[in-house]
Amino acid sequence: MPSRSALLLWLLLLPLLPACSLIPTQQQALEGFPPNALQQVRRQSTELDRLQKLDIATSVQQQQIKQLHSSLRQFERDVIRAASRLEQQDDWRGADGIFRHASHALPDSRILSSARQKLAERRQLREELVRTELAIHRGERLLKDAEAYQRLRQVKGPGPLTWLELNSYHRKCRKSAKELQLYAQRALERRDYALARRGLQIAQRLYGDDDKQDDIERDLALADRQLRQAKRQPAKASFDNGAVVALQQALDAGDLLSARQHLNRLRQRSPRHPQLLPLQSQFRTQLNVRIKTAIKRGNDLYSQGDIDRALDVWREAKTLDPDNVELLASIARAEKVLQNLRALSASPTAEF
Repeated sequence: MPSRSALLLWLLLLPLLPACSLIPTQQQALEGFPPNALQQVRRQSTELDRLQKLDIATSVQQQQIKQLHSSLRQFERDVIRAASRLEQQDDWRGADGIFRHASHALPDSRILSSARQKLAERRQLREELVRTELAIHRGERLLKDAEAYQRLRQVKGPGPLTWLELNSYHRKCRKSAKELQLYAQRALERRDYALARRGLQIAQRLYGDDDKQDDIERDLALADRQLRQAKRQPAKASFDNGAVVALQQALDAGDLLSARQHLNRLRQRSPRHPQLLPLQSQFRTQLNVRIKTAIKRGNDLYSQGDIDRALDVWREAKTLDPDNVELLASIARAEKVLQNLRALSASPTAEF
């Protein structure tokens, strides 16, 4: 029989103990999804893996494979849309949480992995912008304090205390200016010239007669030049930004047909856009994976004798990559076989 002190100690420690098998755990749920969405996706993914490993699949099983694949792709698109809504509400942790739970259910999903990585990059950029705004605010506040310190020196005179206070103030100004200059240089690298100019102008005033003025004036000249150029081409800049956003959204959603259209328009209108090559590389990577998967799937169906279904898979992939030589050859081969089979079935049978 345990003593009262031991029982009391146990009751105090009980809330700190981790959950165990004796306590029912709450199932994970995604915001905006049915309570059992993750469990259902896991079951569908497991069943799809099982069916795809079959040496020979019946027509019913092939239809199940198609339905499961379509359902999982729809789940990926729904997850991306739900995370995008939370991102627009500045709920970055909630958006990442949706991707994290969804990735646990579909750990091999390249689409979810890519979308989560893009979210992390946008989140990092957002953090950088907020920190830059805070640095600008601190710099502006220091500039407002300059007049007060000047009055203090006039009242107290050049005594030791005043000298120490002013020296501390100048150190703060120099530290703030360095911070602003660093953030401004990052903004220049991102081509955010308006934000870079704000930071550089405040840093220039904080430095005063410091030897850093040459570097700031050079960066300010670059920002001013780019801003003047942007004002001369407002329509083009607006198109570029819209095209890049639309292209990135299409890639995140795995909509390669729309992505190709946006990519072609961006390539025609802005062949030197800094985001063109990275987005083009991302599109090509997704396209290669999609085509490679379609060719393998079609070959598997063809070897199982399901030529009609193999032809459907290859033709669907052809809409994404119409000039793919391997796809064209596979389609031509399948069409020829089907043509011969129809000819044989249409010919009169010999009578014996």
